[in-house]
Amino acid sequence: MTPLIILEKTHDKIIVRDYCETPEGTLWQERVYFRDNPEVLRPSNWVKDMERDFEIYLKYFFPDPSSCDDKNIQEQKKEIGDWGIVGACIGYPGIHDLYIGIIDGGLERAIRVYYQHHDLVKKYAKVYEDWAIEYTRRLIEAQPDFILTGASGTLVFNSPRIFRELGLPTQKRITRMAKEAGVPTMLHSCGREYELVEICAKETDLDCINPLEPPPSGDCDLAEVKQRFGSRLSLMGNLHTSLVTLGTPAEIRREAKRAIDAAKEGGGFILSTGDECGPNTPEENIYEIVKVARTYGRYK
Repeated sequence: MTPLIILEKTHDKIIVRDYCETPEGTLWQERVYFRDNPEVLRPSNWVKDMERDFEIYLKYFFPDPSSCDDKNIQEQKKEIGDWGIVGACIGYPGIHDLYIGIIDGGLERAIRVYYQHHDLVKKYAKVYEDWAIEYTRRLIEAQPDFILTGASGTLVFNSPRIFRELGLPTQKRITRMAKEAGVPTMLHSCGREYELVEICAKETDLDCINPLEPPPSGDCDLAEVKQRFGSRLSLMGNLHTSLVTLGTPAEIRREAKRAIDAAKEGGGFILSTGDECGPNTPEENIYEIVKVARTYGRYK
């Protein structure tokens, strides 16, 4: 990887271009970093010519699994002590990954690539799976408190059929390995998730799933999810992200109590935001969630 080049720098944003030089050719991408938003925009991704660039990407762009630093995880666990837990992350392949960080041309082109270059996409999924399994093995050796799997918008960008083809085989192996090693696993996938909950509950060794977003951005009725899958999976989330950002403490309190009432039976529920805390989330809203969890959320 060559040093990045700054294409534009203003008060509001910085636009950079990264080049990666390989023996078989050079690939490049562009990224936009905004002053007031942690999200990174990618106006151009690495793979522009499928016949040439994709093979280069598969050969050179998956990081060395030895980059998993067990010392770093242990140092974090020592630093955080009894105040929290330390997890490690590993995803799974799918159209979400092709669209967000690999294929140039947006979601429409990523979907076309799936159908028009299906053999290459299946090869990508196998390369990803082999890398992910070796990386998971090293993560387990590093002894994190849990392993976070998943992908933002799994069933937003992939149909259940495509997820089963591309992502589920990796997810099944990761969760099986972690279970055998005694390391809990959690899956994150914002957006529509109900069918993903069912697949993971019935076909994987997953332990916990989030964020279980309610409509309109999600499709999870927490009481129903708890009734159907609460004996198999620990549930986390269900407070809508926009509510936490734009709502009042009174609204937060009402919805937090609703979520606790829906999922507390038998334990195994973690009260949390639907996906994240946006950059403009009022501190009092976050404190209100903590307050409700410590008072109303206690088991007698």
